[in-house]
Amino acid sequence: MILAEEPEAAMTGKMKEKTVTQTDIARELNISVVSVSNALNGRPGVSNELRQKIMDTAQEMGYRSSGVQPLPGSGTDACIGVLISKRYLLYTPSFYMKVYQEIVLAAAERNCVTFLEVLDAQDEDELKIPELLGDEKVDGILVVGELKHPFTRHIREASSVPVVFVDYYEDLPDTDFIISDGYTGTCYLTRRMLEAGYRDIAFVGTISATSSIMDRYLGYRKALMEQSLEIRPEWIIPDREKDGDRLFVKLPENMPQAFVCNCDKTAGILIARLRDAGYRVPEDIGVAGFDNFLMEEIEGISLTTYDVDMGAMARVSVNTLLNKIRHPYFTSRLRVISGRMVCGNSFSHPGRECLWKK
Repeated sequence: MILAEEPEAAMTGKMKEKTVTQTDIARELNISVVSVSNALNGRPGVSNELRQKIMDTAQEMGYRSSGVQPLPGSGTDACIGVLISKRYLLYTPSFYMKVYQEIVLAAAERNCVTFLEVLDAQDEDELKIPELLGDEKVDGILVVGELKHPFTRHIREASSVPVVFVDYYEDLPDTDFIISDGYTGTCYLTRRMLEAGYRDIAFVGTISATSSIMDRYLGYRKALMEQSLEIRPEWIIPDREKDGDRLFVKLPENMPQAFVCNCDKTAGILIARLRDAGYRVPEDIGVAGFDNFLMEEIEGISLTTYDVDMGAMARVSVNTLLNKIRHPYFTSRLRVISGRMVCGNSFSHPGRECLWKK
């Protein structure tokens, strides 16, 4: 388990037994200890690129928490704990690490400090109480990304402080969820493909893996049903195991005219597979992504996607949690954060001007 804290933000892990200090991280990166402290605390003074590099290095080196608590009377309005599954942080840059950084900034604007705890798969399987809850370090918890459902319920029932779930929801009474608009966004993208003349459109994403992917699939499905188009089972293409970390794409035997992908990383993998098979994008096949968080540039292709407003999601999440901390009976239930289409050249848009271009 890896834990990062503020104001003396740190990370603990099982990766190494040797005690690692902020000085060790500074020496490893040949930077100042002040820069390391600022990065792990979410303070200004370092660039976003360097902050990400410091956080990645701290995790890799197994930096352990010193157990330092925020000082009483320090002027801090609240201490916010953030829980993220380790499987979401295996690839860098990580979408959920970016969401966490936005939460740090949103919390700082509200005079709050944040603690990060990264959960191992074993923690979820064994229903282990997170250290943030066990040590009563925080006033409230933000759970970022979907965890295994029994563990989600366990956290909610075991927590003595308010909990808000970010980018995930399920049918739990009196529980707050903040999500991106995957349903409407993917429906919108699929409609634009239909307007462009595509009719045979596949969906790429393991729909049982997360509620977010399911929503995006349902948005795709709605757009096709509006045009009375057949939804072919062989064109619902998985991209991961249900509880797996590795992404993959296998091309179908009967190729569609276009693919709508549940995320940009999957779209990037798909485009590589298409090129290996001799297909050109967009000349032969169109591709759309989702989240506007493509990890790697694709030569000659600017991906058409749907932007997830991570800043707005972070602000709404922090504000919702603070309302629950200050008003115990407050609940906003489900909040949906709208995004926008971002036009690239990965599928054609004839006869329609795109207002949001890369």
